[in-house]
Amino acid sequence: MIDEHEWRSVLQVVADGTLSQAAKHLFVSQPSLSQCIKKIESELETPLFDRSQNPLKLTEAGEAYVKAAQAMQQISRTLRQQVDDLSELRTGEVRIGSSRTRSVCLLTGALVAFHRRYPGIKLSVVEGSTERLREHVRQGHVDFALLYEPLPPNFFASIPIMKERVLLAVPPQHPWGQKYIAPQTPPFPTISFARLHHEPFIALKANRRMFSIYTALCQNTQTTPQVVFEADSILSAAELCAEGMGATLVTDMVVKHGLACGQPFFFEIAEPTEERCLVAAYGKQQPLSRAARRFLDFLIP
Repeated sequence: MIDEHEWRSVLQVVADGTLSQAAKHLFVSQPSLSQCIKKIESELETPLFDRSQNPLKLTEAGEAYVKAAQAMQQISRTLRQQVDDLSELRTGEVRIGSSRTRSVCLLTGALVAFHRRYPGIKLSVVEGSTERLREHVRQGHVDFALLYEPLPPNFFASIPIMKERVLLAVPPQHPWGQKYIAPQTPPFPTISFARLHHEPFIALKANRRMFSIYTALCQNTQTTPQVVFEADSILSAAELCAEGMGATLVTDMVVKHGLACGQPFFFEIAEPTEERCLVAAYGKQQPLSRAARRFLDFLIP
């Protein structure tokens, strides 16, 4: 009457609101997903969704099914964690949600070190936007995700990882950095964001957290940089900056990592900026496995 493939399919449709979007996240065709839902409805002899609504709305029978499916999902997670814990870290899996920047700058070293210590534990990283990563945590697709506070307190629990400072990066050949000695070491010189008025600038896309910091700085200083490119990650923006495309905003995590193509020149920003508190976020009803907690020991400075 209810198997894992079927209940996971229903929960994904509920999460996304449409069959087409759910099919993308499940990596199946929409007709295949539709047939799966119809099969369940045929067995139950009642519809799960009111298809006249957009997004799809659960019927009473659908709500009962989802409640049972969520219980099955929780049982599955708990069993997996208990088995992993009993293995004394000889076997198991740790699934991590992250952005590309955090994957490259923060996770790489921890992944390598953890694998050398616990080679029997499978590691996987799922990358995406903040909203997508939050959804991965809600759906149980990852053990935890690297996200910034604040988080909705009704669902998420978190473990602090680090605090990040926002810095301004300019191309290494930019005149602003010529009077300073290279290579740079902290503390970095301070500059006002207002000096970026009409300067070539690499912004982050609107769905990225750094975009709101950039917007606030522009408003507070009445500054309009010349946006020459919208990057999908801080790391991509920093790499383009290092190649001379324009200035951008980065964090000190990127500074510590270094770039293969060379370093931009970094400045502290005179104006106050939002503090970024990076945490390992997980569901309050989904306690971390022993393997996931052990991995965090490799990640937290």
